Amino acid sequence: MAPGDLEAVAALARRADPFGWTLRNFQDALASGYPMTVLEEDGAIAGYSVIMVVVDEAELLEIAVDPARQGRGLGRRLLAEAMRRARAEAARVMHLEVRVSNARARKMYHSAGFEEVGRRRNYYPADPSTSGGTGREDAILMRRDFPGV
Repeated sequence: MAPGDLEAVAALARRADPFGWTLRNFQDALASGYPMTVLEEDGAIAGYSVIMVVVDEAELLEIAVDPARQGRGLGRRLLAEAMRRARAEAARVMHLEVRVSNARARKMYHSAGFEEVGRRRNYYPADPSTSGGTGREDAILMRRDFPGV
């Protein structure tokens, strides 16, 4: 991901999740040197991922595929690249949070070897009409070890 990608990535983030990262979040992540990837398809940004690696642990901070392009394996490609980059930086484990309602993403993470290890109550902002009026949603904490790194 390059500085010239940030506005398109932020627009994609808004389409994928109305509560997702802002342009400023992406600018700060890039300035901090976080490994950030864009996936292009037909000359347009179709998805992105952002990880953070601290010592020997990585966290998947953000990953999204343009809603119009979902269901074609692009998320799996982005996740595989994020894990590859984490291992290249000597991470022994990767952590992530995912909305409890995001069954598609949870299935993808499970198929990539992630295990559910906990829950953060009321972690994500959510539409009150779909969250029982609370405006909040739980996060499932997941982890994947990278043996032999």
